[in-house]
Amino acid sequence: MLLRLREGHVLPGNVMKTVASSVSCLLQTFCDGLLSKLNLDINNIISRDHYQWIEKILFEISRNEQSFIASCQEYFTFVKPIEIHLPTGSKAYYIPIRDVLLNLFEKCDFYECIKQEKKYISHFEGQDILYHYRNAEIGRQQLILQKKDNCLLLQLYSDDLGIVNPLMGRSSTHKLTTFYFSIDDLPARHNSSLNAVHLLLLYSRKDFDDERNRRIVFAQLCQDLTSLENDGIVLSGDAHPTYFTISTLCADNLAAHELGGFTCAFNSGYCCRYCLTHHQDMKTVYNESQVLILTTTSHDLQVKQVQNVPRDKSIYGINEESILSALPSFHPVISLPPDIMHDILEGVMPKLTGCLLHTIVSSRLCSAAQICQRIKKFAYGVNDKRNRPPSFKEKDILDKRIPGKAMEKYCLFLNLPFILFDIIERIPYWFLYELFRQIWDILYSDYPRRSWLSTLEESICEFVQLFQTILPG
Repeated sequence: MLLRLREGHVLPGNVMKTVASSVSCLLQTFCDGLLSKLNLDINNIISRDHYQWIEKILFEISRNEQSFIASCQEYFTFVKPIEIHLPTGSKAYYIPIRDVLLNLFEKCDFYECIKQEKKYISHFEGQDILYHYRNAEIGRQQLILQKKDNCLLLQLYSDDLGIVNPLMGRSSTHKLTTFYFSIDDLPARHNSSLNAVHLLLLYSRKDFDDERNRRIVFAQLCQDLTSLENDGIVLSGDAHPTYFTISTLCADNLAAHELGGFTCAFNSGYCCRYCLTHHQDMKTVYNESQVLILTTTSHDLQVKQVQNVPRDKSIYGINEESILSALPSFHPVISLPPDIMHDILEGVMPKLTGCLLHTIVSSRLCSAAQICQRIKKFAYGVNDKRNRPPSFKEKDILDKRIPGKAMEKYCLFLNLPFILFDIIERIPYWFLYELFRQIWDILYSDYPRRSWLSTLEESICEFVQLFQTILPG
């Protein structure tokens, strides 16, 4: 109860003491009233000892931060974060992944669920349906999955968050970088829950700029992940070790480039982590066949060249060797895929939506104010209500800006044909929406197929070319 109160409502220590004291008084009053109603002695030794035992627990839990954490470790197998001291005087925090995994697999049904899912995944081996990462080309090429049958996949995710001192205003915002992990072999019905996502690493965003900090922050994580891949851990009920390896690391474009050691300047030079394409040529390149795609071998050679001749960084778009390169199954070229949330839901999708809404205004089909009212007054469905778009301002429409979170932008995009149903036939370039919707349906499909990939490639090529030509900039 105290843990839920504290973490659920972010209560400080002194408030927790007051709550614990109030609960203790409430229990005492309740016991005295109950015993008197039952015509029992209020000073009964058994009841008094039991009350004192509860009071002692409440006091120990709420006494201070250290005692609270100790109680969580005792009753909930809480994994205490390791404090990492950095050369610049800052601190980072790492939650030992091995201990977290051991806690998770203590639950028999959890492990059994993963075993059943792995069997189900194996049924799609060599089939047209790409049910899982293991069925895809890169997954099948991963050496550890070929050598060790008893191997589970971990997916890492990195993102930034801002914390604010409410007394200081926005000027006191501090950016923190967080790393999470989830088990990639969990069934989708479980993996989509926030309970399946576990915090792994936390550090101040500004500390990442220092190379010494970067190496120290990730040293313990890399060591543990290497041990999990090479040595594994013997899980409860097993006689042989189970191994863990990374499938992918998801992040936004900037974070992926930082973690992969690529250039972080996207308005000049070679700024793609998948191919050797100059920034000036990106608006005229529409197909992978027009560029030189990077491979693990070519990238490794380029990294060595940059290490030997630092002035060649701009030639290859590489700043340094990846800080995660020590991991056996990690490679920056194949382990840092595009993230569908950042690149689509917060990238292309709102860009297209903003351009279409601006086109409607410039074509005088609707005023900016009328569009804002349409979005506001639209009756969103039961499943969309929690993600309905925020209120739009006329300036947002004129600036081609779509405010809101990723899922709110997605909700607007999906409902756009219904919001604009009476003028769709007169909207210039509406075919771009229809084409992108076809692309999205394939990308977001639960069970994509290999046979769809050629269609997807052609559709993307057509969309990019049309979008760049019709709505440049």
